[in-house]
Amino acid sequence: MTATLAPASRDNLNAKVRGTHRRVKELESEPNRRNSFMPYVPVPGTPFVDLFGERLLMMSGYSYLGLSGDARVNEAAKRAVDMYGTGSHGVRALAGTTPLHEELETELAGFNGREAALVFSSGYAANVGTVGAICGPGDQVFIDKYDHASIVDGCQLSGATVTRFRHNDPEHLDRRLRDAPATGVRLVIVDSVYSMDGDIAPLPQLRKVCDDHGALLMVDEAHAMGVIGATGRGIEEHFNFEALADVKLGTLSKGIPSMGGWVAGTAEFIYHLRYAARPFLFSAALGAAQTGAALEAVRILDREAWRVARIQAESARFRSTISAAGMNTGASETAVVPLIIGTDLEAYDFATACRDEGIIGLPVVTPAVPVSTARLRIAITANHSPEILDEAARGFLRAAARCNLIGG
Repeated sequence: MTATLAPASRDNLNAKVRGTHRRVKELESEPNRRNSFMPYVPVPGTPFVDLFGERLLMMSGYSYLGLSGDARVNEAAKRAVDMYGTGSHGVRALAGTTPLHEELETELAGFNGREAALVFSSGYAANVGTVGAICGPGDQVFIDKYDHASIVDGCQLSGATVTRFRHNDPEHLDRRLRDAPATGVRLVIVDSVYSMDGDIAPLPQLRKVCDDHGALLMVDEAHAMGVIGATGRGIEEHFNFEALADVKLGTLSKGIPSMGGWVAGTAEFIYHLRYAARPFLFSAALGAAQTGAALEAVRILDREAWRVARIQAESARFRSTISAAGMNTGASETAVVPLIIGTDLEAYDFATACRDEGIIGLPVVTPAVPVSTARLRIAITANHSPEILDEAARGFLRAAARCNLIGG
């Protein structure tokens, strides 16, 4: 017997499926316009990838520190597999915890200047689990309009009252907090570095507003760890430790070339998360290879701050070159450099022209960004040498001229 959907449900689902197909096919109508789910093969130790036998410069990857494929990180992953095997032995609360998990959590806590840390199976799970462990029905969460989807989803799943405030606008947050009932837990959540725009949250001003209203402040360091601050310690270091967050969290899949997420805070708070964060409590432990790789990469970051300095210097230089030629890089001030184009179709056309120049610049379109602000999201890494970035800038500008985005 074959299971079937009820006719009304089947028809409604099929309408959604056809809508998705139609939207993607409009953007990827020809083979050379395809930009999603592409099988890139990294060229170890370089910023290049192989795609269908062609070597291309990757300018939209996340390995900010240039440690993806680093021999030391690879060896650490292999040692972990040799000792602990693949996969995990269960959830962390039962048979899943290994000494590697505890070492990584100790390293992350020290790197972030906190008493303790907890490692999740993904950054998404870390956000969803942490929000749900802090807030519930009767509590209030205030989130920046541009906060990451994992923050938004965590807030909605928590059952707390969710209020948005204008992007990077402490005065609007102040009004939102003043107008809301002063009951329950009040939590403000922001990204340290916004992944679509590359701008930085105004931490000192946000801290003051939170203190004025008795609210907690949580920051997501996903695109900040290894990217901002003199030694890559994120937004607090960027602002010379003038202000601190109550809760810091991030990923192990951006600057750190692994998988997983982390949360750092007081020992008492982390103990609470162990038992109250459902995505942690009910998910299998992070695999040994990912844990070992992340541990080695955090230690390398702690020793090799030159990687952070290169990212900051070269992203500023690249951004200056591109914007001086007439391209819109928005409010970017970090390694995330958006090339804001306009319509979704225009962004796809531009991405195709860039590939003709030997460059991968991947388009981000609605609903991930507002209408008429589709863009290529560029990420500068420590593996992008000045010479490579100079050639990349020339390639982007040639492609932009062909697409009539700037003067020829």
